[in-house]
Amino acid sequence: MLSFILIIGALCLLFILYMRAENWRNREELYKTGFDTRSLWLKRLWPNRIVHPLPPALPGALPIIGHLHKGFTWSSNLFNFFKILSEDCVRQGGVTVLKLGPEIHYAITDPQDALTAAKSCLRRHYVFDFVKVWQGNSIGTSAGETWTRHRKLLNPAFSLPVIHGFLDVFNSQAKKLINEVEPFVGKGLFDHRPYFLKNNFETLCAGTFGIDAISEKQHEQYLQSAYKLIRLFKEKLFKVWLQIDFIYKLTGYKKKEDQLVKNLHSLTKAVLEQKRITKENEVETNTSGLKYKAFLDLLIDLSADGVFTEKEIREQTEIILTTGFETTSTQLTFTMLLLGAHPDVQEKLYQELLEVLGPERDLGKYDLNKLVYTNAVLMESLRVFPTVPVVLRCVDQDVKLKNYTMNAGTYCVIFPLIPNVSAKDKKGDQFRPERWLDDDSCSSQDFAGFGLGKRGCIGKTYAMIDMKVKLAHFIRRYRVRADMSQLQLSADFVLKPVSGHEISIERRHSPAA
Repeated sequence: MLSFILIIGALCLLFILYMRAENWRNREELYKTGFDTRSLWLKRLWPNRIVHPLPPALPGALPIIGHLHKGFTWSSNLFNFFKILSEDCVRQGGVTVLKLGPEIHYAITDPQDALTAAKSCLRRHYVFDFVKVWQGNSIGTSAGETWTRHRKLLNPAFSLPVIHGFLDVFNSQAKKLINEVEPFVGKGLFDHRPYFLKNNFETLCAGTFGIDAISEKQHEQYLQSAYKLIRLFKEKLFKVWLQIDFIYKLTGYKKKEDQLVKNLHSLTKAVLEQKRITKENEVETNTSGLKYKAFLDLLIDLSADGVFTEKEIREQTEIILTTGFETTSTQLTFTMLLLGAHPDVQEKLYQELLEVLGPERDLGKYDLNKLVYTNAVLMESLRVFPTVPVVLRCVDQDVKLKNYTMNAGTYCVIFPLIPNVSAKDKKGDQFRPERWLDDDSCSSQDFAGFGLGKRGCIGKTYAMIDMKVKLAHFIRRYRVRADMSQLQLSADFVLKPVSGHEISIERRHSPAA
């Protein structure tokens, strides 16, 4: 074990010495030309001078390399890393420090400090620069004026009138889902997640993209390529020597990355080609302007007006394709698990659905605001099992928290919800939707299920309405049972169940039966 630690330490030290040599060469270039040629990862090794005192650090830091020696363990089980870091952060009073070589990362679990950091720090963490080989300057990876302009242009595609126009799609897909799981009635436990994944992808294609669903083979290839590429990014983050280009190529990682990106881009290309064919065959309507167009219609029309380039269309489609179905399907997987383990909550939900909708009626736009407890169930599910378990940002200016000031030139890792998963001795860990109905308990500021601050999820309203429709159809037909005692979780950019998340279903009898 000692020899292993020494080898890792030596590699990290070699990396830092190599970068320092590069830094001196680039300083000479800066002196001669006035232009700073250092790459982003090189600049990270010389952060701004630490002016303000630091909070206590996560235990286990070594001189010079900090916590880098833990990289192997962390990259293989990122959820455990999040869990350890957030629990230690809670013990330290809500703020602690993680050191990756000379980089300072503030870890934050205190809700008030989390909101302050998210509102003050808008630029994404450098790990999102790794993702640019895949998603370019999409709204998920870009910063500054590019992000502001693109976000403003795309916001109308996720407005309430547009999403209300998808209700027929949401209802028909929900009914398709409950029919597909019908064979499992009374057959014991089964893994419901693949059915939600497939159904939500079809919903995304039919609604947001306005196309027929692509083949299952293409869909499966996309998912597997995405998972493999994300694993590559995780290794690159913690095994810092892989951030040196020639090592990345020498080890074969670059070749793997290129092939995976090619696979992912091929599906995006297929989606765009199918959409263009669909638009060519559409009958012209009297609708004018861009205010209430669905996502891909809006993108293509903006492209025709010269606002978006072909490359930008692909990049924006890529981010919605990546985030638009797995997040909602995974959250519904967790919601079913929680309802199965809490029959009292499930019964209360069922009674509200019967009162508002009856046993079989589709949801209309006027029903959505009446489903108050249904909304609370989804918010509570997102609190206990947040789809996106961390928010990663750059600290570009000094930011004052309650007890500390984050130094400019550092980074922050915001855990607004993770402690709720692990803090078993606290009331906050209980699955209790009523907390969202009590005026003095939780507020909208406490809810961070779709991120915090201005960079929150653009598709929040779409996701909530889609999940509400599917949940309403599912619970009105089936009684769900589950046992969470064996649940195992993993995380990359999304929190996921690994095992112990299976449910069983029984057909409900209608009140008239």
